Amino acid sequence: MAWTTVLEKNLRVVLGLILALALVVVNHGSCYAQDQEAIAQKAAMVQVHWKVTVPNDTPSGSKLFIAGNIDEFGPWQPNAFELKPTADGKYEASLELPVGTRIEYKVTRGSWATVEKSSEGAEIKNRSVTIRGPQTIEIAVADWAIAKPKPSSSATGDLRWLDLSSKILQSQRRITVWLPPGYRDDPQVRYQVAYLLDGQNVFDNQRAAFGVEWQADETAEKLSQDSIPRPLILVAIDNSKNRIDEYTPVPDNVADKLIGGRADVHLDFITSELKPWIDQEFRTLTAPESTAIIGSSLGGLFVLHALHKRPDVFGKGASMSPSLFWGNQYMLEVFSKPDRHGTEPKQRLWVDMGTLEGKSPDGQSKAVEQTKKLVELLQIHHQDRYLFK
Repeated sequence: MAWTTVLEKNLRVVLGLILALALVVVNHGSCYAQDQEAIAQKAAMVQVHWKVTVPNDTPSGSKLFIAGNIDEFGPWQPNAFELKPTADGKYEASLELPVGTRIEYKVTRGSWATVEKSSEGAEIKNRSVTIRGPQTIEIAVADWAIAKPKPSSSATGDLRWLDLSSKILQSQRRITVWLPPGYRDDPQVRYQVAYLLDGQNVFDNQRAAFGVEWQADETAEKLSQDSIPRPLILVAIDNSKNRIDEYTPVPDNVADKLIGGRADVHLDFITSELKPWIDQEFRTLTAPESTAIIGSSLGGLFVLHALHKRPDVFGKGASMSPSLFWGNQYMLEVFSKPDRHGTEPKQRLWVDMGTLEGKSPDGQSKAVEQTKKLVELLQIHHQDRYLFK
């Protein structure tokens, strides 16, 4: 897949420039659009009922699922929300959803290898619906993809997994640590660390939301083998069903309901619980200039917030396709105010925005203009604090 190749190439640049005291990242248009869709969660709840007709050659006893952009559908997990078979050979399921929620989804038989297709066997667009009130949605699957063997894990290298119990989050959070080649060889060597948000997407196609990982492990391994080796430790932090809350610094009013605004709690988890544990368990360089944080879309928004609030922890950051629209462009307001004092050494920041972020030309244009405005504000008010690209 060409997009995967470009992603791997650009991510190699990201991680390389982290250690070269600059940061670069990749275009995450799909994540940006996904966040805009997922934000549509509102107060008034109504029941939505699905009735699905399947092709006559659907294998007997097949299980059907809906995968989509809301938490109940994974999000985008092919076997998270199951429909039940009925006596007439159809499948049904009901769900209570907030009025105004916009859903994109597809029907699967439990994996992306058996997702619905057109009658000619071609890919189809995501089904979409905006919930206006109680309704029954009747759809007919034309055909199924031909099942292929399940792909093996694409994760590589020396990986460690932990479900870290957090008193701050009052839950467990999956953490994946990637250790560079040679880590075990010399117990005196310490390493820079990059913390990556949306950790499911970082190392393994099997866990990635859309089946396409960032290839951070392969990229970091190549960097460690360059003529001037630049090894580092990667720490991937899984998101949760509370992703919008945890990645946004302020609430936003969506259809007369305030949602989000718990980024400080998540930041406290990373800085007060996760980073101390990582520094204790692994041979890290603990200073801010050796600690980076990377995120995309709402994760990119969180990166800007983290760098601004905790320069004593993070000396570097990559904000990929940040959701600057959030909270009436709250982060632009933050950066419109001059810093009272800079940091020494300066924090390193990479910001980017693709030209096709979002689904409408107007939304795409606004995303680019907001990013240009951010860069302008950084140049005017924050030259003494940030070195940025």
